[in-house]
Amino acid sequence: MLGRSVRRRSLGRGMTARLMREGRPPRAVRAVFGYDPADPIAVTLTLGGVIGTGPVVWRFARRLLADGARRPVGLGDVRVRPIVLRGQPALALCLCGTSGTAELELPAREVAAFLWRTYAMVSADAEAATIDWAGEFRFMPGRPAGPEGGVAWPSGWGVGRRPSRTDGAGDPRVPAEGPW
Repeated sequence: MLGRSVRRRSLGRGMTARLMREGRPPRAVRAVFGYDPADPIAVTLTLGGVIGTGPVVWRFARRLLADGARRPVGLGDVRVRPIVLRGQPALALCLCGTSGTAELELPAREVAAFLWRTYAMVSADAEAATIDWAGEFRFMPGRPAGPEGGVAWPSGWGVGRRPSRTDGAGDPRVPAEGPW
């Protein structure tokens, strides 16, 4: 079921996922993907019925879901790969946390329908333009505060453009080869 919150214009899509359990049969769990255009890079996944204490919420890049439909992606706490489940395309989603690891199997068509709607709200190309990058990097360790508490970028670095190899020359915070 697809739903939108009027006040936040957020999007939600619920589906049934299979929780894979070692040595036991898979268990059906309720999975609800959420998307808020105010945070266009991220999606949330709320899992119900996993543990008795209430829903479990994960937040990760929507790009992982999109790319994971075609090839295995993810190196950290969230990994996605395409699989076939009873002859139908599906996604295997592995979530690693401090309390353990969970592997879910999700219907690829339902995930794709959710993603299609999110990209209709904010395209992949428009994601970065909606983010206040100076605000995001404000608390980055080792960066002195600039005007009004923002990031003090090395001389010549402009927000919204890729720095050239000469930007920040002589600045000890910038690696000689640069972050690019």
